[in-house]
Amino acid sequence: MKAGKGKVGNSSDVEEKEMEGGARIRWLITHRDGAPNFSMRLISIPEGKNTPFHSHNYEHEIFIIEGKVNATIDDRVEEAVEGDFVFIPPNAYHGMVAEKDTRIICIVPVDVARQMLGN
Repeated sequence: MKAGKGKVGNSSDVEEKEMEGGARIRWLITHRDGAPNFSMRLISIPEGKNTPFHSHNYEHEIFIIEGKVNATIDDRVEEAVEGDFVFIPPNAYHGMVAEKDTRIICIVPVDVARQMLGN
């Protein structure tokens, strides 16, 4: 795939969709922008809501922009707050519950966007 020409945008201009558990997601950068390797997602989790609890064969890299969550990674739960980062390895059961309104950046392989969004 040929690399894109680059992009500058604002997250408020990207469609937001609800996820199972009440979190909301915006796909900021994907293959549609010419990204060859990774996709960037902005996820908002209202207090008391959560991201879906699941596992899959790819990793996540997550940065907590603001808020506070209890992050489940396999058999443990850890608190993560503004400024923290979270690594979810492949095949780990995971999800996050917001203790207060939270926004995170989540990086996944670009193939995930292709699977979830289509071409």
